[in-house]
Amino acid sequence: MLEAALQRNPKLKTIYDRVKDIPPVDAGHDFSHTVRVAKLAAKIVSEEAFRQERIQASDAMIDGAIASALMHDCVPVPKNSPLRKESARLCSEKAQEWLWELQWEPVEQIQEITGADLDHSYSGGRVPTTLLGQALQDADRLEALGALGLYRTIATGVSMGTTLFDVMDPWAEHRSLDDKRFTIDHFFTKLLKLPETFRTKAAQEEAKSRANYLQGFLDQLRHEIQIN
Repeated sequence: MLEAALQRNPKLKTIYDRVKDIPPVDAGHDFSHTVRVAKLAAKIVSEEAFRQERIQASDAMIDGAIASALMHDCVPVPKNSPLRKESARLCSEKAQEWLWELQWEPVEQIQEITGADLDHSYSGGRVPTTLLGQALQDADRLEALGALGLYRTIATGVSMGTTLFDVMDPWAEHRSLDDKRFTIDHFFTKLLKLPETFRTKAAQEEAKSRANYLQGFLDQLRHEIQIN
């Protein structure tokens, strides 16, 4: 769906090209992550439009989902930055600037796209009220789970300078969780809690499967730590 949308919508292709040139804050939030979120958002919108409204998703709906996903990280903010909780707002404002500049159509969709960018962030704690917003939030959160989520979590932890785990207390049995110090803590402060936050049926089952993968990894890690 992404490739077809870029071919039929030159304004969407302009957004794609702009985002492609933005330097990533870390390997877990590079352009490949953005592209995967865009593909997932389009897929979720398509499936949920039929499930919720019994309609086939229009090209405009698909393009809106892709546009919001492409711009959801368009203002890079490191995970350990004091501005982290403002990142969604900054991206939403930049998205609005670009969409008006490009004379996005339909014009009434601009608010929906920028609203989705504002609502998607986990750290922001917002709940999306539109299908487009739900699709973007779920697509971005799927990327935090499964094999890709594991890969991205470790990459982000390395970029932040965190230790993989506390050698003396890896499972935080006698200390407070702190994912700014220990990468493994992020599984417990956020990742394993994500499945209960998914908004769409299209993403919920996949989220459970990917969370189970992460739990399997942690079980294996516990086994290996115990025998060493």
